[in-house]
Amino acid sequence: MKNMNFVLQKYLLFIMIIAVSCSKEKAVDINGNVSSLSLSKRSNVENVSGTFSNGDTILNVNYETGTFNSGITGVTATHASAADAAYMVNPANNGSNYAIAHKIVYGDTAYNSDGNIRSESDAVTIQSARFFPGDERRYEFSVLLKDWTPWISGPTYETTIYQLKVSGNSSSGSGVPLQFRTARNAMRLRYEGSTSIKDIITDLRPYVNQWLNFRVDVLWADNNTGYMKTYMKLPGQSSYILVDEKINYSTFAGNVSIGNVGYIKWGAYVTQAPLTRIAYHDNIRIIKLPLQ
Repeated sequence: MKNMNFVLQKYLLFIMIIAVSCSKEKAVDINGNVSSLSLSKRSNVENVSGTFSNGDTILNVNYETGTFNSGITGVTATHASAADAAYMVNPANNGSNYAIAHKIVYGDTAYNSDGNIRSESDAVTIQSARFFPGDERRYEFSVLLKDWTPWISGPTYETTIYQLKVSGNSSSGSGVPLQFRTARNAMRLRYEGSTSIKDIITDLRPYVNQWLNFRVDVLWADNNTGYMKTYMKLPGQSSYILVDEKINYSTFAGNVSIGNVGYIKWGAYVTQAPLTRIAYHDNIRIIKLPLQ
């Protein structure tokens, strides 16, 4: 009996070793070094605040694979041709191993994409990550403004770092329900058609090179039954704080019947002469509401 127990213990130990080994995959850092790290499955999400479960998660781009698409087919890095328009950051210094960086340079056509200076990731080809009227969603992202040059004087040139966007089609345009933009030295929410603008950080300069966290809860609607609530968590804060909300509001800036679809974009879009802009992004999440 003792021999049988010993054999059984060895067998169970072997199974545990195999299970741990299988949870590791290889990743390549920006210097080409190969390392082993634990990977989250696409359906999993880091339950930082305990406010949602794995079953709520639609998309979780945490870049812990060390790759541009975070191991998720359909996530794009950039459409700009410059070699450094998008690159991986390791370590991210936010509790993660990796984040993505997007870079734009005013006047350099290598950083042009879709007719303008931009370098942005998106998830438009992922069907489940799209949004339509009737969907209720939570959107989260973290951003770091790398060595962001402060505004001194002159025109208010804005740089967009995150968009909830509605695409057009070959014969029609559409709107952008919400953009996070830097304007002068402020962080700004800009709603569809610029009908409403709200500065949620009046002075960004103390937060340059620090991670900022944002959350947007939305009921998508093409009539005045929707809502959009934006939350923010700054360095040193332990929880998200509501900074702006719209209720009884038409949130979907398009027409599904002619092919308009909603999707997310993150990166850096437009800047003023002669600036270079670099933004790091991490923990891009879409979560189904209401929470399970």
